[in-house]
Amino acid sequence: MQDQIFGNIAESNSQLLAGYLSEEEYAKQRGVTLRTCQRDRALRQAPPYVVIGRQVYYRLEAVREWLVKREQSNDRTPKSFAKRGMR
Repeated sequence: MQDQIFGNIAESNSQLLAGYLSEEEYAKQRGVTLRTCQRDRALRQAPPYVVIGRQVYYRLEAVREWLVKREQSNDRTPKSFAKRGMR
């Protein structure tokens, strides 16, 4: 009976957090340590996140949007040419 109750609670939580990544999952997918994610948040260089209790969650779509905003194109002039100018 008790296992059934806790099973229902776990299932309910997984449905509630569908579309969110835990901080651990986010770090793993990025290929960085948990500490790097924490540091990025402290430096305000992380995607939007939600804190529930002591747990941090990232909405998957917000992470994707954050990545798109950070995209850089390769058609920029290299910094060395920009400083000296082309001769």
